[in-house]
Amino acid sequence: MLPSIRIALMSIKLVMRTKAALFFTFLFPLIFLFVYAGLFARGNPQAVSYMFGPVVTLNIMGSAFWGLGLQSVMQRERGSLRRYRLAPIGAGSMVLSSLLANYLLQLPTLVMLVTCAMVIFHMPLRIDPLTLLVLVTIGSFAFAGFGLTIASVANTMQEAQVYNNVVWFTLLFLSGVTVPLPLLPGWIQHFAAYLPATYLVTSFQAIMVGGQSLFSHRAEMLALLISGTFGLLFAWKLFRWEKEEKISMRAKLISLTFVVPFLAMGIWMNKYGNLAANWKTTFALMNHEPQEAAQHSSPAENFPLIDFENPEEEELLLKTWQVSTDPNAAGRSVGEVELISPGAAGTGHALRFTGRIESANGFEHGAVTARYPFKLAPNATGFRGIQLELRGVSRLFQVKIIPPDQTLPAPALTFIPDSDWQTVRLPAAWLTAPNPFPAKSTLILEFRADGPPGEFELDVDEVRFY
Repeated sequence: MLPSIRIALMSIKLVMRTKAALFFTFLFPLIFLFVYAGLFARGNPQAVSYMFGPVVTLNIMGSAFWGLGLQSVMQRERGSLRRYRLAPIGAGSMVLSSLLANYLLQLPTLVMLVTCAMVIFHMPLRIDPLTLLVLVTIGSFAFAGFGLTIASVANTMQEAQVYNNVVWFTLLFLSGVTVPLPLLPGWIQHFAAYLPATYLVTSFQAIMVGGQSLFSHRAEMLALLISGTFGLLFAWKLFRWEKEEKISMRAKLISLTFVVPFLAMGIWMNKYGNLAANWKTTFALMNHEPQEAAQHSSPAENFPLIDFENPEEEELLLKTWQVSTDPNAAGRSVGEVELISPGAAGTGHALRFTGRIESANGFEHGAVTARYPFKLAPNATGFRGIQLELRGVSRLFQVKIIPPDQTLPAPALTFIPDSDWQTVRLPAAWLTAPNPFPAKSTLILEFRADGPPGEFELDVDEVRFY
């Protein structure tokens, strides 16, 4: 163990002396954080929490494949390992030292990412430090086994790069690291259940956004631990000191057994786990407060905005709700609002926003919006936003509140409704005290359906301040 620690510390010193290594170890992860938080999440603190898991996972994957794995192959091809061969250390010590050095370099990077996300983007840290450390430790261990196994079975640097690219791009685009899983087709979501990066990304998101416990994701953590152990064992058994030593095809095929835990986990999750619903729920929570935080807010039922129970509600729909199509996409999209019965939780009525989106030229997708103007009640001062009940088809929608000065940015909640009623909260900074707008200012509640051509349907009920 002591030789492994010494070699790991020596490797860290070499990284600290190399400008390129410092850039990819510390600055490169920050670039991804600013891209994900600034462009994808648009600076929304809740959305930054959702995107933080993919950023950390991407950093772990990059360190394992392009840092740890390729560095091992490079040392072997350059003959750097020869000087260790005469020392009283074995292949196990070399593999362990690489694992340890990679992990120790992850910790300051993690602290830097958390600090920047909280200070610059005001990300709420709804995960205790110990749980965060456990997730990073298990993820680093699993992907280190992944990267070292690829390095062990690759005979040349070119071969290692081919293997890395195949695995890297598969995990990058099909496991929720770059595109949220609820936005991907159903068959990709089923395939994602077999990918290790999916376990880490969705666990991060469920804990940081959904408020779940790490114990709820013990199956995913166990799969990562088992596969990481398999990977490190194969890296140890297939370790080579000289580049002239070659790995047989039989040994390469045997090393593929380290994916068995992922196969077993994917089969089990697709059969018994409600994957799409769980991922959709976390995605829907991305832009509003979790239930735990909502329990401490003032009772929203005392400040109703619209409940669609007015005896003249059908006439009011035509007078107050404005339905329009996107003027920038001159297609034939249509939409309308109507009153339906019953509403949410036994109410008499609810609003149905329905229609069809079509494409003008095959490239530009149309959009349909429904807007409801309202005045901010004086007794709503101090409340954090608007709460409403929603249900609909599995399609991407947006809801937002537009302030009087429409040149100001309006925060939007992107969500995919369930077929059952669900409570959604829309934070609105301008509703908190002190209120920057006069009580008689007219705000606009907007629902927007866009995306690929097709039918859409969204039911709305019990819109209230909270």
